[in-house]
Amino acid sequence: MLGAMNFISRHAINFIISFTVFIVTIVNLPVDLAIFVVPVSTIASYFLSNKGVKAIQKSKRSKAIGISNSEYKHIEAQLKTAKGHLNSLTQQYIRVRSIRSFKLLNEMTKLSKRIINIVQTNPQKFYSVEDFFYSHLPSAVQLTQTYTMLTQQQVKDAEIHLALEDTRKTLQDLHGTMEQDLKSALESDLESLRMEIDFVKLENEKKRQQIEFRGDNR
Repeated sequence: MLGAMNFISRHAINFIISFTVFIVTIVNLPVDLAIFVVPVSTIASYFLSNKGVKAIQKSKRSKAIGISNSEYKHIEAQLKTAKGHLNSLTQQYIRVRSIRSFKLLNEMTKLSKRIINIVQTNPQKFYSVEDFFYSHLPSAVQLTQTYTMLTQQQVKDAEIHLALEDTRKTLQDLHGTMEQDLKSALESDLESLRMEIDFVKLENEKKRQQIEFRGDNR
């Protein structure tokens, strides 16, 4: 959730710190001792500085977007779990047996990726789509796994057929729910866009009236 610039700057700082430790250690220790100490101290300094700088970056990021450190960590953990679910969902591509099921799975995967990317970019949006992370995505994975398992059964009796149809319908309903999740994630952006459009319209109207007023006074 920190972005590319934070990644680059963090590792640049880590390199500088570890290189400084490398130079200081190799200068101040005998050669026979430095052979063993320098590699360990350099790697350890890089690892520790990475953790420290990353913690500072996360703290600044959470303050910038108006959430606490604990909330930031919780959202980060939920994103990690969601990516695991998404990976499980994509693994079902090779197991589905029909074009219709493949299309449904593909659409649900795309929706999930968009929602995860939105929250990763704007962590505060997590609270608009909590049910997606806690319920909808895990349910999609579970139902898809059940569906693909049923389609691979050699026995094709009426009971399995009914179970397949019921699972497919439930997945379609869940797809609609995930579409609503995406709309919820985008709602604040749409509202901001509407406000910007209204503001521009108002400013243009004021300018038009001013031009007309100047014309009347000539």
